[in-house]
Amino acid sequence: MGKLYGNDFSQTTISRFEALNLSFKNMCKLKPLLEKWLSDAGELLAGGAEGLPGRRRKKRTSIETNVRVILERNFSTNQKPTSEEILLMAEQLNMEKEVIRVWFCNRRQKEKRINPSSSTTPPLPSQTSPVVTHKAPCYSPHMVPPSSMNTLPPL
Repeated sequence: MGKLYGNDFSQTTISRFEALNLSFKNMCKLKPLLEKWLSDAGELLAGGAEGLPGRRRKKRTSIETNVRVILERNFSTNQKPTSEEILLMAEQLNMEKEVIRVWFCNRRQKEKRINPSSSTTPPLPSQTSPVVTHKAPCYSPHMVPPSSMNTLPPL
């Protein structure tokens, strides 16, 4: 705060301020800076999130019990639905496609945690094509994977 408003305070001063152990003189010095900071913060909040850097995260989706039961039933028959199947489920359940996709991704991870031995089962004949040694984690559209900061390697 001090650097933003033209006055740099020591860590001791800040600690004493937080503990309300500053002298009257020092409190009087800080008062105008704090008033300016509060005013600026209030304007930012009143103006909405446009002034804040970065992206806002989407609020956590709460899935109702009856919907969760349906998703679990679908998961028991098919752990990896196609994009079209996910879209169909999303339409039938009146939910966003991305929420359903992330739910399945998270549910597969939970299955690996619960039954680590089941992940070592032999692949089905249709899955014997190229061996994948690394699977990318599932990201919600509101999460930025760390590798997105780097450039992609040439193909």
